[in-house]
Amino acid sequence: MGRKSRSAFAVGVFAVSALVTYNVAAMAHGHSTASTLGHHMDSNIGHLEDKHDAFSFEPHVVARAGDRRSPDGHHAVKSARLGLAGHGRGGVSGHHRRRDDRGAAADGVPFRKKERRVEDASDAADASSVGDVGDVVDRRARAKGKFHVLLTANDAPYQRWQSRVMYYQYRKLRGSFPDSALGGFTRILHSGREDALMDEIPTVVVNTLPKDVADDGYVVLHRPYAFQQWLETHADKIDEEYVLMSEPDHLFIAPPPLLATPEKAVAFPFFYIAPSDPKYRPIVERFNEARAPPEAFAPIGSSPAMLHVDALRKVVPKWHELAVAMKRDKEANEAFGWVVEMWAYSIASAQVGVAHETIKHFMLQPPYDKTLRLDGKEAYIVHFTYGDDYDKNGRFTPGTNQGAAALKRAGGWHFDKRDFTNRAPRRGELTLPPPNAGEAIRRTIEIIVEAIDALPNWGL
Repeated sequence: MGRKSRSAFAVGVFAVSALVTYNVAAMAHGHSTASTLGHHMDSNIGHLEDKHDAFSFEPHVVARAGDRRSPDGHHAVKSARLGLAGHGRGGVSGHHRRRDDRGAAADGVPFRKKERRVEDASDAADASSVGDVGDVVDRRARAKGKFHVLLTANDAPYQRWQSRVMYYQYRKLRGSFPDSALGGFTRILHSGREDALMDEIPTVVVNTLPKDVADDGYVVLHRPYAFQQWLETHADKIDEEYVLMSEPDHLFIAPPPLLATPEKAVAFPFFYIAPSDPKYRPIVERFNEARAPPEAFAPIGSSPAMLHVDALRKVVPKWHELAVAMKRDKEANEAFGWVVEMWAYSIASAQVGVAHETIKHFMLQPPYDKTLRLDGKEAYIVHFTYGDDYDKNGRFTPGTNQGAAALKRAGGWHFDKRDFTNRAPRRGELTLPPPNAGEAIRRTIEIIVEAIDALPNWGL
């Protein structure tokens, strides 16, 4: 498949998956379906093949435009500041819990029966040392060259089971590669309340967005605010100088090295974040108050991204401000839709001077990526965001995720995380894909199945 065809293929699959993702997220949080799949498919997807050379995916296909509007982007940013005044550390919940990971077996299966509560949710392997200044210094010396994994999630079943699998795989790799750069782990739970996983996953509970900042069903808008609260209350408690921002559907397949430096962050490049595209430059510039040069904008989102904690402190306030302002802005919201928060991160990073190097092999995205390597280099993360469908002959049949049952009855194979919006996959429910589906999706299913079989109380 040539570059042009691959690009169009990825665009089409992303459009279908992203639209369903938005509707799934909205429904999971009590909102009505954001749009009608058939209508958008008929009116937009059919034209993707002709437009792929210049960011052919139109984000407004996959997200409902917000009702809030401002004729001027600068005014939008300023009004967002007014709406967010006073929403600092005073809104952070005091709930935080960490479990003890010391002595975890290499396969990550054993979990201690007795969980214990400690002062913070940084690396649980060193929980016994909290409070001793000498031990803190020693821990931080050992944490040199490592990064802390930050997972943002809510308490919906859809993200709960994915978070469990993600943390299970992290523990397995950390146990198998103790000398790797994998450091501690914290789930930033932005639901404002504890959930059933507090004793299983190291967790800090933060609040949802303030009442005067409506998300309009766009749950991702809570993400920057969650990081802001974590920075204000817990960042000083971790031992590592660097963090990796991640999401529940990111599975480690190899321990990433420490790629960031104090001067340089690293992130995965997304084809649908295109700040240099002339079509989007006017919108980008309206929100570019610092007048950062065009070359400063990177095709990145906030995850996966690895950076120094000090760099994160610089980015997050502007990211939060822009995410809210761009969501409220009619033109920006219609142009960027479901990924407006990602665009906000890119624009914020450029304005505060945090440069990101893009690394393609940072993450795989099946079915677009088949092997476990990219550009001849071993990949570190697999992102299972797209639906995977194959007929009984092993032929890839994209876009049939709405007919999963029919596909299976015909002898085909199907996996889409959105099938498990209201519950976790049951033990024995998932099967491995056909051989020609590729190593990336096969490894994804193997990890999920292994976690399902190993974790206690599966289905929480």
